[in-house]
This record gives sequence, structure tokens and C-alpha cells, in this order.
Amino acid sequence: MNEDENKNIDIKQLGYDDWQDLKAIRLNALQNNPQVFLRRYADEIKQDDAYWQRSFIGEDAQFKAIFGLYAQGQIMGMCGIHPEAAAQRAARLGGAYISAPYRGMGLANKMVKARLDWARQSLLYDAVYVSHRQGNAPSQAVIAKAGFCLEREEIILWPDGVKDAELIYKLAL
Repeated sequence: MNEDENKNIDIKQLGYDDWQDLKAIRLNALQNNPQVFLRRYADEIKQDDAYWQRSFIGEDAQFKAIFGLYAQGQIMGMCGIHPEAAAQRAARLGGAYISAPYRGMGLANKMVKARLDWARQSLLYDAVYVSHRQGNAPSQAVIAKAGFCLEREEIILWPDGVKDAELIYKLAL
């Protein structure tokens, strides 16, 4: 990415006041790339405002972070980090999405870095997991560049009704 392409693109940790941005980009992601997410647009579009606001409140809020990627003040990407249910002192990266016009600019690497920096600064986690659907080559490239190692493969039923492999990677912090 050259300097001109990057100068009006920012990444920031989202807070309660940003819930409408989160809702907008998440619904955009689920509508335009349903094959790579574990939730469905048809279910998420029905959620009320309190559902989206809960992403930023409650006891577990200190253990997770959601980031927005902005171009000229407009949200055009998102990503998150939250506790990994299957392992203690471990987090999982998830929900990464970049709107189509902004792909191929190296922004996914910035999103991974932001979440790993947050995890390291939080001192809550010793490891981070991330996964992708088999065949998602862009995700695989970003994960490899960040230093994650393949840990296992699981066959799951994806929301689009297809049984396919989920490749799960781990990075020690």
C-alpha cells in the first residue's frame, strides 16, 4: 500500500458510542460474504439495537475488543478479539471483514496487528487462536504472515449449509 492510499485510513477500538457503525459493517459483511462467517445475515438483521449495544457492555467487555477500519471517517472494515472458549488464557481473533473496494491494500495485516497488540497490552492472554474456512486464501496468507501455526482442522456445518473444514491456528504471545 502506498502512502497516499493509506493516509485517510484509520483503525480504532470501537466503544459503546460506535454501536451503529458496528451494526452497519457487520450486516454488510454477512450480506456480501456469508460463506466466511459463522452467523447468518437473516438472523442478525432481526436483532434490536440493544443486541448491538451489548457488544460493549457487561462483565466480559474487559476481555474483548472490537476494532473498526475507517476510510475518510466512514467504517469500511471490522475485526474483533474475544476469549477462546476451549482454552484458558487464550483469545480468538474473529469477525474480520474489509469492504471490497479496500481489499488488497494490506489492511488485514494492520487489523491482525491491532488485535495482537491489544492482547499483549491487556496481559490477559498467553496465546491467540484464529481460524478460517478452507479455501479462504487471503485469510490464510494474513494468518501465516502474522506467525500463526496450524493447530488442527475441524469439519463443521457453515451457515450457508455446506460442510467444510475450519482451519484453526495458534500463536503464543
